[in-house]
Amino acid sequence: MPDGDAPPSDASVVADLHGADVTGPRRARWGVGGALAAGTGLTLCAAVFAVAARATWPIFVQTYTLTNLTIGLGFLASGGFVAWFRPRNAIGVLFLVSGLGHLTTAAAGMAELYAIRSGAPTPLVRGLSTVYTAAWQVGIGWLFLLALLLFPDGRLPSRRWRPVAWLIAVNGVYQLGTGVLSDGSPFGKGRDVSSILSVGLAVPGSVDIGVAIAGAATTLLVIVSLVLRYVRGDEGTRRRLLWLILAVLVMLVLNGQRWITGDGPILFLLSFALIPVAIGIAIVRYELFDIRLALSRTLLYGMTIAVIIAMYAGIVAGFSLLVPEGALRGASVAAAIVVAIGFTPLRLFLQRLVDRAFHGTRSDPARTAWRIGQGLRDDDDLAGVLERTGSALRLPWLALRREPQGDRFAVTGTTDGGPAAEIELGYRGDVVGTLVVGLRRGESQLHEADRRTLELIATPLAVALHAITLREQVQLARTATVEAAVAERARLQRELHDGLGPMLASVTFRADAASNLVRSVPDEAVRLLGEVRADLRATLDHVRRVVYGLRPIELDDLGLLGAINQQVAALRGDHGERVAIDVQAPPRLPVLSAAVELAAYRITSEALANVLRHSDATRCRVTVSCDRELVVTVRDDGGPPDPWSPGLGLRSISDRAEELGGSAAAGPTATGWEVVARLPVSTPKRDLHSDPGAVADPDLYR
Repeated sequence: MPDGDAPPSDASVVADLHGADVTGPRRARWGVGGALAAGTGLTLCAAVFAVAARATWPIFVQTYTLTNLTIGLGFLASGGFVAWFRPRNAIGVLFLVSGLGHLTTAAAGMAELYAIRSGAPTPLVRGLSTVYTAAWQVGIGWLFLLALLLFPDGRLPSRRWRPVAWLIAVNGVYQLGTGVLSDGSPFGKGRDVSSILSVGLAVPGSVDIGVAIAGAATTLLVIVSLVLRYVRGDEGTRRRLLWLILAVLVMLVLNGQRWITGDGPILFLLSFALIPVAIGIAIVRYELFDIRLALSRTLLYGMTIAVIIAMYAGIVAGFSLLVPEGALRGASVAAAIVVAIGFTPLRLFLQRLVDRAFHGTRSDPARTAWRIGQGLRDDDDLAGVLERTGSALRLPWLALRREPQGDRFAVTGTTDGGPAAEIELGYRGDVVGTLVVGLRRGESQLHEADRRTLELIATPLAVALHAITLREQVQLARTATVEAAVAERARLQRELHDGLGPMLASVTFRADAASNLVRSVPDEAVRLLGEVRADLRATLDHVRRVVYGLRPIELDDLGLLGAINQQVAALRGDHGERVAIDVQAPPRLPVLSAAVELAAYRITSEALANVLRHSDATRCRVTVSCDRELVVTVRDDGGPPDPWSPGLGLRSISDRAEELGGSAAAGPTATGWEVVARLPVSTPKRDLHSDPGAVADPDLYR
């Protein structure tokens, strides 16, 4: 989209209003200045000739001079505004030409009046009449309808609308031609005041009807194009069109009698100037205020007044048929009472209709929340839920921000940098996200009805967001598990390839050499066999180290309690003179999963290593208990360093416990230092460690 047609940002509007050159070539501004100067000159000419001709107020109004001046200035101001700030938008040029056309008509009309009263030559009078008749049709009769077809971006909706544009042009040329070729003048009839091009053209009735039908069809097509733009457009396009709709509604209401009866107060036609003004604002400053609010209130009170007048007239007419003429005053009073009683229910009913059209279903929070919540029942597409919410409440934009990261998880609508409100999404006491709501133009805070509706859907949104977060965490955990498995396989491959492989290759070569020398050089063969024996023992030790790194052999041979006791016994032999270590545990444990056994053993080993490396303790006790969970406690009487912070070993203990859904805590106590790990108990169907071959006692699992 060209820059001149793009919706303006707040920064560009501020720059525009401060005179920044951001709107196009300087040549366009020279053209705007020239058009404004010409329009000012035509306005002054109309005023000067009106004074010179001593035109009275009725003449000034009845000749449509006041109307043409007002409409022309409206077109000129709007066209200049658009052409200055949006030079690539063709509507600005069309409105400038339209404004000059109407101002030319006003000036020509007063000049013709002056020429008639001053006895000027007939050709001059007729020439001015020609200008008067032709110029105004360039505006309302031709270019204005084309501008509506191009509204709001200055381009046709698509190439398929080109025939409509040509039809508008042909109709405009026809109206202009028939106007200057036929008789008639605002200053009477006759050849002396008619158009100088007049040939007394009389259009046949059938042709006139056909042209009228074609004109009505063209106007209808233009309206259809605007409706399609509204339905298919974004929020910015719709706001622009609402400005036009508001101006048209005001104009239609004021000129209702003229459209119905064909005649009415001429001064009400001045309201037509609101349309080009509204279009200019819609193109350049459509975000001036909340147009939805203004339009909804206009519709509400306009419809209310119209219905009340119709009710009153209908009731009075009905009573007049039922009561004598002398009782008509009583009938009027009765009608007024009926209307007064029905005013409030009628206003509330119409207000619900108008609010539903412009603000969605916010007046019924429970039903709106139920409809929006259906999307959460069907799927967890939160972007779709936000879209339905924005559509239901007619909100400019919505965003879902996930906490604590603060990143935007889903967005619907176009964020325009305007004010916004936030609603926290809580789940079990924690804030899991924030619903950011873009406010409508003109609103400084979220409407209470909107807030009630959004707060109703905040809880299911929080649950859905929490569920999505958990699912992502599970997916990350699965990915980490796969990556850990692949890394472990790679480690084993390196261990076997770099350690066991060369050792076995060396053993093979020496065994082959010994086989070749066993008869010829027996002593050398015996020496080689000795090296083979040493290499095999080293290989066996290497295999044991690899296997122990995967799972200590003691766990399979002795069970968890036996492996812990064996480890403690080994530590007593090495460090017994410094730290006295003992184990307190039940005679036997229920059957534990291999993962729980390994985690408990590694946690105990790490905790004991910390005691020996970092503590000045003299006594240490390992306590193992199992009820609904396996609890491993390593407690010593040493004092912690001051200050202290968890190191790699303590973080490893915590990670091992949390991987299995358990927990671990470490820190100083009143009598020393303590590490406590809690692991969930699982009961695979295999024998007890403490009694191989025995069947597990059912009482142990209660």
